[in-house]
Amino acid sequence: MRVIAIIPARGGSKRLPRKNIVEFMGKPLIAHSIEACKNCKWISDIYVSSEDHEILHVASAHGAIPLERPTSLADDTTPKVIAIRQAVQDSKVGKLERNDIIAIVQANSPEMTADHLDLGFDLMLKKSLWEVMSADADGVQNAAFRLVRHHALFNDFLSAHCGFVIAPIADIHTQNDLETLEIKIKSKNQSGVGQSNP
Repeated sequence: MRVIAIIPARGGSKRLPRKNIVEFMGKPLIAHSIEACKNCKWISDIYVSSEDHEILHVASAHGAIPLERPTSLADDTTPKVIAIRQAVQDSKVGKLERNDIIAIVQANSPEMTADHLDLGFDLMLKKSLWEVMSADADGVQNAAFRLVRHHALFNDFLSAHCGFVIAPIADIHTQNDLETLEIKIKSKNQSGVGQSNP
């Protein structure tokens, strides 16, 4: 079984320009997501899908494999799943089998750790699920990551074989989000709690 990560990271963010590569805690925002994937015990290859050459360069510098996305799939209205389907068919990714797993990992969730991802994979494999999603503490799905079997990624129906893991991870969409999360993390570090764990 092959397990890969794809981080979609288009360049056209509006509320926080250049969001995916803005610096956060000493490195580009997307580098935090790449690092979580690199430390995950399941993921073998990490890809970043973008139409933006600067984002792809930053991703490559931090250990991800760049996948150039058509600009037609990088606008505000294109569903994320369409961009992911295009990415997994890129020749750089190679052949994927039915039960291989794609981790769709958000570029703007710097609190995410390998432990969060490992928790999702452990649940997926233990329960033979097709999909596992991250959720906030109240059980509401967030977009930090979604694990999907290759065959389920191309389904045109809703899967009944899905589950979720609690991973209360903030999304960064504005400068205020960035500053608020930095204060939160620094406060935890000073108190000896450390960053959030699953």
